[in-house]
Amino acid sequence: MPRRTTSGAPPRPAWWRSPRAWWASLSQVQRVEVYTAQVLYWLGAIAPLLLLVLARGSGPAWQTAVVVVVSAAQGLAAFVVLRSGLEPPHAEQRRPGLVALGLTTAALLGLAAATPAAGDLAGSPRQAVVAYTVMFSPAAVAVVHRRAGWLVPLFAGAAVAVSAALSGQEARVVVTTGTATALASAFIVMTLRLSVWLLDVVRQLADAQGDRSRLAVAEERLRFARDLHDVVGRDLSAIALKSEVVARLAERGRPEAVAEALAVRELAQSSLAEVRAVVRGHRRADLLTELAGARALLASAEVACEVRVEDATAAALPAPVQEALAWALREAVTNVVRHGHARTCAVSLAVVGGAAVLVVRNDDGAAPSEGRALRPGAGLSGLRERLEARGGSLDVRRERDRVVLTATVPASPSPVDHPEELGASA
Repeated sequence: MPRRTTSGAPPRPAWWRSPRAWWASLSQVQRVEVYTAQVLYWLGAIAPLLLLVLARGSGPAWQTAVVVVVSAAQGLAAFVVLRSGLEPPHAEQRRPGLVALGLTTAALLGLAAATPAAGDLAGSPRQAVVAYTVMFSPAAVAVVHRRAGWLVPLFAGAAVAVSAALSGQEARVVVTTGTATALASAFIVMTLRLSVWLLDVVRQLADAQGDRSRLAVAEERLRFARDLHDVVGRDLSAIALKSEVVARLAERGRPEAVAEALAVRELAQSSLAEVRAVVRGHRRADLLTELAGARALLASAEVACEVRVEDATAAALPAPVQEALAWALREAVTNVVRHGHARTCAVSLAVVGGAAVLVVRNDDGAAPSEGRALRPGAGLSGLRERLEARGGSLDVRRERDRVVLTATVPASPSPVDHPEELGASA
C-alpha cells in the first residue's frame, strides 16, 4: 500500500517476517494509508461470514456452500474495486472489478430466490441473503464512482423491500425494512467516502509539506546566488577592465601601470571581503534560532522531537559559545534527517563544571552495537575542528539502537576567539 520510498534508506523488512520492524519503517502517511486500506478491504469479508452462520441449516448443505462461495467471490470483487480506488498503480483493475461485482451480486440475488423463506422476516434465510448481498460489498462502488455510489443505498433498499413483499409481508413491514436497509447502506457509503477523503487530505498535506521544504531550499539558493552575483559581478568586471589597462600600460612602459596594478589588488581584496561577508551572513548560527529550526525540520521529517533546553540557560552563554553549539546542533539535526532513519530525537543542554554540554540523541535503523564510535564524515570532522579551536570537544557514539552526539564547549569565551574566522570556516 505505501507509495513512497526514501532513496538511500535500508531495505524495508517484509511484514510477515517482522511486523513490528515493518510498521516502524513506515512514515506517518504510509501508516495512515495501510490502516485505512486494510480496514476497508475487510468490507467484502463481512457478508460471507454472516451468511455462513445464518444460512446454515436452512436448506441443503450444497446450497449453503454455493451461497457462501459466491458471496466470497463478491467480496473478492469488492476488494479489487476498493484497491483500484485506493492504490493508483491498480487503477486499471477498476473495470474488471466492477463487472465481477455486478455479476456476483446478480448471481447471489438469483440464489436468494431459491433459498427458503420464513414467516418471520427476522429469521428468514432468504431475507438474510438479500440484505447482506446488497448492503456491504456493493458499497465499494462509492470509492471509484461518487455519483453512482449514492445509488447503492437505493438499490439495497429496493432489493430488500421486494424480497420482503415476495415473502408475503405486510406493506408496513416492507416499507420499514426497505427504508432501514437503505439508511444502513447509506451509512456504509458515507463511511467509505469519508475514509477516502481523509486519506486524500493526508496525502495532499504530505505532498504540500515536501513542496514547501523544496521551495524553501530553492528560495535560499536563489537568494544566495543573487547576493553573490550582485557582490562579485561588478567587482570582477572592474578587475577585468583594470587588468586590461595595466597590460596596455605595461606594454608601453608607462609608470602608471604600477598604480593601476595596486588598484586591481585593492579591488580584489575588497571583493574578497564582501564575499566573506555574504558567506558569514548565510552561515551565521544562533543557538535559539537553531533550536527553533531543529524543531521545525524534525517535525517536517516526521521525527518526534523532545527539546530539554531552557531559553534562559542558552541566552546566558557567551555569543561565541552559543555559535559553536549552534553549529553542533545544526550538524546533528542535519545528520538525523539525511543519514539516519530516526523516529525520535532528544536535545538537551546543560552547564556542567564550567562547560556547556549539548547532547543530541536519536534512534537509528542500523544494527545495534553498544559503545561503538561512528566514523565521522566531512561535516563532523569540520565540526570537531571548530569545537577544538574553542577548547571544546565532540563525541559521536552508537549506544545500542541510538546515536548520541555530545558537543562540549567551555562556558567562558576563550581569549583567542575569533568569531569572524569561525563563521567563515567550514
